[in-house]
Amino acid sequence: MLIIIYFFALLIFIAGLILLAIPTLILDFMDKYSNNLSLYIGAIMGIVILLLYMADLSRFPLTMTIIGWVAIAAAVFFVGIGKSRFVKMIKWVMKPLRPWARVFSIRVILFSGFSLYAFV
Repeated sequence: MLIIIYFFALLIFIAGLILLAIPTLILDFMDKYSNNLSLYIGAIMGIVILLLYMADLSRFPLTMTIIGWVAIAAAVFFVGIGKSRFVKMIKWVMKPLRPWARVFSIRVILFSGFSLYAFV
């Protein structure tokens, strides 16, 4: 089961590197699929279930549990606001954050590194 966590951490790391090197690739992908609510909810819930299920095996079980519950709250919020508002919110957030993509990529890379460290 830990191999799945390593795989997700590696995917997040690769996405962070791509966002750092070629931000338009990731941002255009997010723009293209911004109306696909099930993609976002599925990704959040998959990571949440994995984090909550495997939190006890990590070096930081409380931290992983908190991250899992915050992600669950985000998923419930996204479902609660409805698909059209969700799409509007994603497009609204994407415009001012485009110039900051490389800064956020560093945070993504750090999060993936923390995830790997927590479960090694």
